[in-house]
Amino acid sequence: MSIEGKGRVKRNSSMVFMNVGTTTEEYELLGKGIGEMSRELNNEVTAEPDVLGNIEAILVKGPQTTAVDPVKFERESKVSGIMYDIYKYEKEMSDVEHDFVEVFTEDRIAEGEYAAFKQKGIVDLKSWGGDTSGLNTPFDINWTGERAHGRFNPATKQFTALSA
Repeated sequence: MSIEGKGRVKRNSSMVFMNVGTTTEEYELLGKGIGEMSRELNNEVTAEPDVLGNIEAILVKGPQTTAVDPVKFERESKVSGIMYDIYKYEKEMSDVEHDFVEVFTEDRIAEGEYAAFKQKGIVDLKSWGGDTSGLNTPFDINWTGERAHGRFNPATKQFTALSA
C-alpha cells in the first residue's frame, strides 16, 4: 500500500466498475448522478462479559451490500441495458451475477494503475419507473465470493490480477 500525503481524500478516489461485456471484460463506472454510494459491511458484533467483568467483543463478517440509487436509464449505458434485460426477462439466480472491480486511486501501484479487487455481485433490481425526471432503475449489489486482488487502470479499464 502506497498512500502518500496528508488530509482528507476525495470521494471519487474510490470507484466501482461493473463488467458489462458479454464475451470479454468491459467495465463501466457506476455513480453518475448518485450523491452517496457506500459498501455496507453489515458486520455482527457481540460483546459478552465474563465472570471477572472483562468484556470480549467478537466480530463476524456480515453480508456486504451496495445500494446504487438513483440510476437514470441512459440509452448509451450498457448497465442500463443490463437492468432492462433483468426487468424484461425477470432474470434471477446466476443470470443476475456480474463481476465488479473496486479501485482506490489513493493506492497507486504504477503510473495510471491503482490497487483494486474484483468480486462477484448479485444485482437486485429494486424498481423500474420513477417520476417525471427520467426512468429510474435503482439496484443493490449483494457481494458474494472471494476478492481477486490486483491492479486497475481507470483510463483503459483493464484489471490485472496479482499472480499467485
